[in-house]
Amino acid sequence: MSSEARSGNAPDGWKLAWMLLLASSVVYFFWTNEADNDLWGHLLFGRDILASRTIPRLDTYAYTTIGQPWVNHEWLSQVLMAAVYDWAGSAGLLVSKFAITTTTFLLLLAHVRRHTQSPHVRGVIGLLAIAVLARGFGIRPQVFTYFFVALTLLLLDEYGRGRRSVLWLLPGMFLIWVNLHGGFVLGLGIVGLFAGADLLGGKGRSLRPWIVFIASAAVTSLNPYGPRLLFYIWNELSRAHPISEWQPASMEAAQFAFFVMLGLFFATLVFMRDWRRDGWQAALALGVGFLALRHQRHTPVFALCAAAPLAMQVDSAVRWLGQRSTFALSPAARRLIGAAIVLLAALQFALTGIRGWSSGFQITFNAFEYPVAAVQALRDAGAGGNIAVPLDWGEYVLWFLAPQVRVSLDGRFATVFPERVVEDNFNFFSGAPGWRRLLDQYPTQAVLVPAGWPCPIRTLADWQLAYRDRSAEVYVRSNGGEGLRLKAMPIEPPALRLPLGIFP
Repeated sequence: MSSEARSGNAPDGWKLAWMLLLASSVVYFFWTNEADNDLWGHLLFGRDILASRTIPRLDTYAYTTIGQPWVNHEWLSQVLMAAVYDWAGSAGLLVSKFAITTTTFLLLLAHVRRHTQSPHVRGVIGLLAIAVLARGFGIRPQVFTYFFVALTLLLLDEYGRGRRSVLWLLPGMFLIWVNLHGGFVLGLGIVGLFAGADLLGGKGRSLRPWIVFIASAAVTSLNPYGPRLLFYIWNELSRAHPISEWQPASMEAAQFAFFVMLGLFFATLVFMRDWRRDGWQAALALGVGFLALRHQRHTPVFALCAAAPLAMQVDSAVRWLGQRSTFALSPAARRLIGAAIVLLAALQFALTGIRGWSSGFQITFNAFEYPVAAVQALRDAGAGGNIAVPLDWGEYVLWFLAPQVRVSLDGRFATVFPERVVEDNFNFFSGAPGWRRLLDQYPTQAVLVPAGWPCPIRTLADWQLAYRDRSAEVYVRSNGGEGLRLKAMPIEPPALRLPLGIFP
């Protein structure tokens, strides 16, 4: 163990090397420009809110839920995203996302720095956090929740260090947060846990955290749906979600960093320095870690909650080992490691530049994973009516074809669609028992099917193929195609060589 690691001090060269690697990792992992499949919908809904100057309470986009209540807890995020897109286009959205995510990491790093003086510990924990956070840092409303979680944790740390007045920033923060994303409930849970721990923490106890918690909870009623939004969020979290991000975390390459971070947290838990003062942070990290094991979408929140206490624990563990070991790297080994860090940073900067240059610094998507040509054909044919689509295509179709076309399901998911509708849609496209309900119980006029999917629509005599390409097929009822004006569509268009899709 090197003397600098044991003492927590390091030459300025090491500090600069780690700072360079963290900066390059932020750029490499956070400057991701792939469109989320809900991005088209967020912009469409935001545009419609701006145009109408009202927040819709009833659904008008899906024919399976037409007129049903819609709780749009992301309405302000969608308005901001639509405003940025209309002002600065795809690049504007990308820059805005990068600014929010980078600021989030800087808040996390500021919190980590208060628990360790070692640049090596900060560097390792920072790299792990970046790798875990990257999976959640798409162009989505969730990034606002990640930002506010990081800010909440830093403010609570400031309070614990004697700056008592900072807590009064929280109610104003929650007033904004509640209208940006439903993740505000996590923030309330964090503040409530801190208030309880502070009250039980011995000397210096105060009712101020509880007063701030109550005030923060109260202001969350200032949203378009009032206090019932809390009950809605609870109901949404408790229902089944048959999509990947709500499935349990698994030992795969994309989630490897999460399991490393979680395992390291457990392994170093015995080195927590002051359980009376900091135990609430460990309890929070363990609780969120359990949620992340159950649902992949919570892994970024685990990184935010675990980074600072993990840095403290690792720092204590390194010091404990340093007192019992005389191991030290040779000067040549230290120079080699330093050079490797700098080279890795340079490589990450270069790869990010190449990626950005190849896409024109725009948001991109894989054009073969979406019905690009099929939607263009539908648009050219002037199609209108009710079209069944798989979940991931719903908002893409709406962006180009609404309001003339309504879909069976889209990414708004639990905010509008009952579980029965979701189940019927999934059963239909997978050919599971009960698959005919989507055709028999809802006014479905056409079906947009991904090529190669086992949808049984191809076996029905009263449905006919109206269009086909390498990505998608369109089927219409034999007696309903004229109403959709699809007769003019080519069944098989000329072979297309689609480039990398540039949003939208």
